Amino acid sequence: MTSALLLVKLSWRNLWRNPRGTLLTAVALGLGLALLLVSLGLLDGGHEQTIADGVRFGPGHVVVQAKGYQDTNSNELLLPAQVVSAVEAFLQNGIMQPLVKGVSPRLLATGLLSSAANASGVRIMGVIPKNERAVSLIPQRMIAGAYLNNDKLSGVVIGDDLARKLEVKIGSKVVLMTQALGQTGTKTTQGAGDQMQSTLLRVSGIFRTGLQAVDANIIQVALPAAQTLLGVTDGQVTQIALLLEREGDSPLVAKALRRQLVGNPVEVLTWRESIPMLAQILGLDHAFNYIMNGVILAMVGLGILNTILMRVLERRYEFGVCKAIGLRPRQLALMVIGESLALATISLALGLALGLSIDHYFASSGLDLRLLFRTGLPPALVFDPILYSRLSPNRIVWSVSIVFMMATIISLYPALKAARTELPDALKVL
Repeated sequence: MTSALLLVKLSWRNLWRNPRGTLLTAVALGLGLALLLVSLGLLDGGHEQTIADGVRFGPGHVVVQAKGYQDTNSNELLLPAQVVSAVEAFLQNGIMQPLVKGVSPRLLATGLLSSAANASGVRIMGVIPKNERAVSLIPQRMIAGAYLNNDKLSGVVIGDDLARKLEVKIGSKVVLMTQALGQTGTKTTQGAGDQMQSTLLRVSGIFRTGLQAVDANIIQVALPAAQTLLGVTDGQVTQIALLLEREGDSPLVAKALRRQLVGNPVEVLTWRESIPMLAQILGLDHAFNYIMNGVILAMVGLGILNTILMRVLERRYEFGVCKAIGLRPRQLALMVIGESLALATISLALGLALGLSIDHYFASSGLDLRLLFRTGLPPALVFDPILYSRLSPNRIVWSVSIVFMMATIISLYPALKAARTELPDALKVL
């Protein structure tokens, strides 16, 4: 016990024989850990925001739609009204209700929206305004006018890119033209299946999401108006979008719905299945960021190795004296390892203090990406220009543990060099 305490004392004293070098090395290694923590926090926060925004601009965390719709995108594949009722009733039970934040039936189609100045092809979304507010981000991104109201079935909300193209503003009249939906076994208005239908609408609101594909193509109208225009009867819809309280519950809810709807010609998909491109982008981003984090860890490791190895090579005469007075090779190795671990501990403390301080700022105030992308944000990576950090305790423990283990392993080589010090050569003074 006495010899062990003596080695610890020697290791600590040796570390501070060159205080400037020790502090500079500790600061450098601490910056590496801080950079690792900040990058992990922003990575997790960015992915969390991307998923949250992606599902709210798309079909939700879980979507129920007619079998085959995901592959064909055929507007004629509709969900029967009894399926819609069954889904809504099932989601109201005591087990599922706490998991579900919002449910919105939607009727989707394509059409032509024209004004006195221009015309453009659009993607029509017939929605229930109250339900859509709980599921979609579009109602929250209104920049002019107001969102849809069930009392005004002639209203339509459009994106700002589409509004500029059509040269319309709030209150302007537009004509929406589309082909009525008709399929085998589906009731439509008499003769409507092969006819073009049109209706006069008034622009009640203009939204801006920052996504050109949404702002230039998507329009939303009240579900009853869309059903009348498309000749859809009996309360049929294209899909039912579900927004959950937690993204991690998506597989659980989807599995429960599949069991509930077994025997019906429907498909229940999680967001990873309904938006595969978003899942692939996040996977690639994860891989790239892990590579970058590996580079950061390699830099930290090389810094530790360089510092400890240089200290060992500069102290050959000292190790020779220690060995001459009876210090065994194993004790020399333990002394060097102790110095390395002490340096790593100081570095971890500095890195944690700096990294958690920066992370707290990004978690509360966010990183404004508009300062980095002057010409526009990359919409495939993040939808919100303010990126908030989400650094979990598991990430902190993982980062600190990896750096500490790496410092321990790396110190073995310099310790071996010290243990192999040869007395005759080491005691020679040039």
